[in-house]
Amino acid sequence: MPELFNLIEDKLSEEYNERWWTYSIQFTFIFNKKVINYITITDHPWKKKGREKITKELILSIFKGRLNEAILTPEPKKNPNWKRNHYVLKRISFGDEKYKLVFWFKDGTDNHLWVKNCHQQD
Repeated sequence: MPELFNLIEDKLSEEYNERWWTYSIQFTFIFNKKVINYITITDHPWKKKGREKITKELILSIFKGRLNEAILTPEPKKNPNWKRNHYVLKRISFGDEKYKLVFWFKDGTDNHLWVKNCHQQD
């Protein structure tokens, strides 16, 4: 069976002190009526204790299982100078758990999602 997500870049950003994993999507993934070709996951979720159960594979599975063909409204901007619209999903069910997921469109794109955070919620 072909892979649904193919790792195409594993990069350490010294500027942001983060590791980024970028995947190409090997199936038709639609978000807000746009075809999404790439998802980048940052290492931000693992910078806090207690998030060891969160994996890149789990995050990708949540996107495939819960967000394919979703139409969502971004959160209101807390700072008017922010240039991005953030999507903040709280208590999204996946398996037997609930998660918070924070992501946006990569700057200047409409086919690439950037995942900043994911963690379990009660």
